Amino acid sequence: MSPIFGTPRRPAYTVTRTDPSGQPISLDLRGPSGHSVLFTGAPGMGKTVELDRAQQLARQNGWTCLRVDASPREPLENRFVRAATQDLGGMRKRYGFFALRKLKKTLKDLTQRSRSQQNGAEVRFGVAPVQLVAKKQWDAPGKDGVGTTLDQLASDLGELAAKKGQPVMLMVDNLDVASDRDLAALTELSAHLERSGQPVYLIGAGGEMAATRLMTASGGVSGIATGVTHRFDVRECGPLSTEELRPALTEPLRQAGVPFRSEAVDQLLHAAGGNPGRLRDLADEAVQLARPPEGITPEVAEVATAQVNARSRVVYQAAWNTCSDAEKELLAKTAARGARGLSMPAETQAAGPGKWQEVDKARQGLVARGLVRESASGQRISIADPGLRDWVEMRIGKSAAHAGVALAGSPAPAITPQTPGRHAQGPSTATRQAGNTTFTVNR
Repeated sequence: MSPIFGTPRRPAYTVTRTDPSGQPISLDLRGPSGHSVLFTGAPGMGKTVELDRAQQLARQNGWTCLRVDASPREPLENRFVRAATQDLGGMRKRYGFFALRKLKKTLKDLTQRSRSQQNGAEVRFGVAPVQLVAKKQWDAPGKDGVGTTLDQLASDLGELAAKKGQPVMLMVDNLDVASDRDLAALTELSAHLERSGQPVYLIGAGGEMAATRLMTASGGVSGIATGVTHRFDVRECGPLSTEELRPALTEPLRQAGVPFRSEAVDQLLHAAGGNPGRLRDLADEAVQLARPPEGITPEVAEVATAQVNARSRVVYQAAWNTCSDAEKELLAKTAARGARGLSMPAETQAAGPGKWQEVDKARQGLVARGLVRESASGQRISIADPGLRDWVEMRIGKSAAHAGVALAGSPAPAITPQTPGRHAQGPSTATRQAGNTTFTVNR
């Protein structure tokens, strides 16, 4: 934990996020417009912090709040049943012993129902005592349809909440790793909450493609006509502007008595790229490098940025390794365009009729993992982390990436010394070969 800037989930200064219309997106400042809320954004943008704020609001008011993390290994229904069972003591104080009888029976039934069951078959060949045995096991089909467990649990909680006149919050974080079955269950739960009108609210958090995944999973599994964009109150945790981030850096520094220069603050804000998590890393490094009486100077900010980028190389390499060839090529071209980014309509048009789908799929993959971000119009993409942008340019060669003549996954272009002629004067030169293009480089 940083003594000055706090932790990602407990920052020393909390930024009040607003939507394009200027309204706050935090649930403790503005209630939901319906029964389902979805926070979206790239990693490190504060989605979990928004869930923490909503959970704290529930605790302060004595409301029931069940919070789980999605997992690819365990269904959400099981996790919610376990969370409700663990909170029975608190709900007993809140609603009374007798009021919980129906809920306890439901939880008991759901616990039995959610246990993994398997079918099996066995075939034996030969005569005793020597026999060959062949066995096969497979998961037994569930007794209920997708989402039935969550609907039933929400209905019981809704009855308790209505009698008490208090809302219930069902929270799901980390939707990026949720299975299609879980996503379909959530969309069905959202429809159920809207139909019932009970004071139960579903609050989820996931990446920038979370809404798209919810729609796809629902249409493909549950069979219901989904209106995710209509039922869910989608609140985007996008990159913060310089002015929004500035007090998150300067106020903790003032309270800690650390001197700083405005130029250094501008450098750190620019290097953060609108990401509060990256700004915290940069600021922590700058504080460690600062020396009295100057404090954080532009020189300190420059060194701090270089050191944070150097430590992040392993993360950048891992992200690069997970990319397909098409994603690497698109990432390289985007990096070469700098902060302004790459025009996607021009890129898909240049790809041609048989290739534009591959380019668009690469864009979706990069956006979903938070490596690139889209402009408000959706026409341009840019690399989200300035450190990653610099790393990509250094890895493949800036001029080669800009020309688009070298595959992003290819090794760095070779430099071949060039013998100067008898009239050559001044510094020697070298040629940089990238694909079929030769660049002259002063050495």
